[in-house]
Amino acid sequence: MKGQTSCVLGGFVGSSLVGTIMAGYDGHRGWLYYLAVDPEHRGHGFGSDLMVAGEHWLAGLGAPKVQLLIRSDNAGIVKLYESMGYEQSTTIVLGKALGTDA
Repeated sequence: MKGQTSCVLGGFVGSSLVGTIMAGYDGHRGWLYYLAVDPEHRGHGFGSDLMVAGEHWLAGLGAPKVQLLIRSDNAGIVKLYESMGYEQSTTIVLGKALGTDA
């Protein structure tokens, strides 16, 4: 769950896991991936809390900047990220599957 330059952070209510976010640092910028909050716990700030925790973890590694990727079918989440200071960039992302499990 945690390496030198990557980790998965979890948010809990008591002993129940209600959210996760993946964070990674490539030596140039920090990345946040796959923010997920249990549907029953959405709208209570868990997503924002996990984002801030990921930002702090990356800042602790010296990341000068944080970027995140959003799937095009999840555009509704953009407002949350914008409210936290994130801006849309003009970057084009290309991908290539490296096997049948990709």
